[in-house]
Amino acid sequence: MLLSFDLDGVVVATDNGLLALLHRAARAELPGAVADLQQYYARRQMMLDPRTLCLPGDSFHIITGRVPSAHEVTKLWVNRWFGWLGVKRLHLVGNQAVEDLFTLGQDDKACELLAQAKLEAIQEVRAAVHFDNNPSIIRRLRQGGVTAISVGGGLL
Repeated sequence: MLLSFDLDGVVVATDNGLLALLHRAARAELPGAVADLQQYYARRQMMLDPRTLCLPGDSFHIITGRVPSAHEVTKLWVNRWFGWLGVKRLHLVGNQAVEDLFTLGQDDKACELLAQAKLEAIQEVRAAVHFDNNPSIIRRLRQGGVTAISVGGGLL
């Protein structure tokens, strides 16, 4: 069976309040804010190891909506915890269009666009089950026919 996992709030322990502040600072282009955001991502600890939910013969992919400025540090983090195969199975679906919508304060539209990107990645890899912590994304995935499980307490 192929499983897929969101990264922040599912696989990775996330401080949503601090992360929101770091994103806000980076979007406001405050000096050093992007570096602060990258350091935040680089220092995260694992909360749920996807391998613990896999039986022999199963595999997993990570599908994350992290911002483009965090893509390289995300690859480094995944390589540290899961090796080269984890990086090969990493799907970075966060893009500038999503980030621009967040910057404009259009969070609902940004979330819709991100959910669609995750749906397409999940369908592409043919994951049987996806684990996520964002209720809006979970609802959209379920509408698209994906078995999506809420993990990590969710977001407001």
